[in-house]
Parts: sequence; C-alpha cells; structure tokens
Amino acid sequence: MIHGDFTGKYGFKNRIRRGWRITKLGIHVVKADPELIIYVLFSAIMSILSFGAVLTLTGGLGFVIGNDEGFEGGVALGTFLSYFIVSIIVVFWNAAIVASAYERLTTGRNPSFSYGIRQAMKCLPQIFAWGLISGTVGLIVSFFESMASSDNIILKILGSIIAMLIQFAWWMTTFFVIPIIVLEKNGVFESMKESPELFQKTWGENIVASMGTGIINFFVILFIIIICLPLLLLGEIGLALGFIIIVAGITLSSLFFTACDAVNRASMYYYAKTGEEVPLAEKYGLEVW
Repeated sequence: MIHGDFTGKYGFKNRIRRGWRITKLGIHVVKADPELIIYVLFSAIMSILSFGAVLTLTGGLGFVIGNDEGFEGGVALGTFLSYFIVSIIVVFWNAAIVASAYERLTTGRNPSFSYGIRQAMKCLPQIFAWGLISGTVGLIVSFFESMASSDNIILKILGSIIAMLIQFAWWMTTFFVIPIIVLEKNGVFESMKESPELFQKTWGENIVASMGTGIINFFVILFIIIICLPLLLLGEIGLALGFIIIVAGITLSSLFFTACDAVNRASMYYYAKTGEEVPLAEKYGLEVW
C-alpha cells in the first residue's frame, strides 16, 4: 500500500497543478520583462566568444611551440580550460537573472538590467568557485558520454547510463545552489548543503515546471519549422529565407524559455523558503499555492 498525502497541499496532484501554474507564471513574467532574455543572450554570446578565444589562443601558442602536434595539444588544453571559463560565465548570468526575477516576483517592481548584474557581482567568489565545481562535473559527464563512441556495446550503454544518472543526480542536488548564493550570499558548500533540503520540499513542482517549459519550447520550435516548410520548397531564395526564419525562431524560443526556467527557479525558491506563493502570482491570477 502506498502511503502519503495525495490530496492535500503537498499531494501529488496539487504538486503537478502548482508546477504547471509556475510554468505559466514564468511565461507571464518574461513576457512582461523581456529584458530578462538579454541576460540569457549575453551568457550565450560571452560563452561562445570565450570558448573561441581560448581555443584560438591555446591552439596558436601550441602551433608556434610544437607545430601540428603542439596545435593539437593546445586545442585539447583550450577545450579543457573552456569548460571552466564557460561554466563560470553561465553561473554568473544565471545568478543575475535569478536575482532580477526574484525582485520582480517578490516586490512587483521592474528592476533595471544592471540590478541583476550588481547582485551577481556581490558574490563573485562564490560564483567563481561554483563555476569551477560545475565545470568539473561537466568534464566528468563528458568523459562518460564519450564512451558512447566506443566500439564496445557494453561501454556504450554503460557510459550513457552513468552520464544520465550523474546529470540527474546533480540537477536534483544543486537545483537551488545559484538562488541561495545570489539571494542569501551564502558560501558554496553551505549552499550545496541547503539545496537538497529545499528540493525535497518542491521536487514535484520542479520536475513539472522544468518539463513544462521544455515541452512548450519543443512545440513552439516544431510550429516554426512546420510553417516554414512551404518556403523551403520555393527554390534557393525560399530555402535561404526559410532557413533564416527557422534559425532565428529556434534561437529566440530557446532564449525565451531559458529565461522562463530561471524565473521558475526563483518562484520555487521563494515557495521552498516560505511555503507561500510569490506575491506577483496574484496579479496574474495564478495563485499557485
């Protein structure tokens, strides 16, 4: 027999309902404050530029020192370093958007773009440390994912399973680390300790909101591709135009729903800490608790 509260405030059905309403609230907030998307855009641009710059620098130096072999070694070193640099950049901008979204959700005010940056700057040491830790985990996951290219079928399956388990466990245990760091200004290890405790209070909502955002993003992208299919049949001009629209649409959709995901995380952090709805939910008629 399964025991538990499936009808009350923490019942499974209510968790699903709250998770879906959190998703809708996130969409409303990003639509009202589209500048939140700029945080995500800056994160993507800086990550790409940093990755390219590091690879160019290390690869070029390697070639000067040791020709082709040095170039390959430099690229390998650059890839290794890029994991950490990009991870730190992503953590910084995630912290900025969470801080900005939390301010909007809890006060109703529309914070300036610089507000999130200032809040993230206040905890740079923690962001740097967390970026290094996240980058290390990313390298470990990449190692196991690389086993999928092995000729050994057992290694392929084993690598994929281990990588998936690590990613899922890491997602669950560190879900609230960035909100705790940027909103409470706590240290990294203290945040890592508190995050699983908060996740236990909102596990159902976290899963539903994350899946909800991903599913909506998928259907938006699918819709963009479908409406552009006729253009792809109109010769070279139509093909080029359709391709541009599809790429632009996928990019904008991904940026939008990535911002929504950060807003959702800020909402769930507030709930996990207070057990109450975010004040802004009432404005949109989305009392999620």
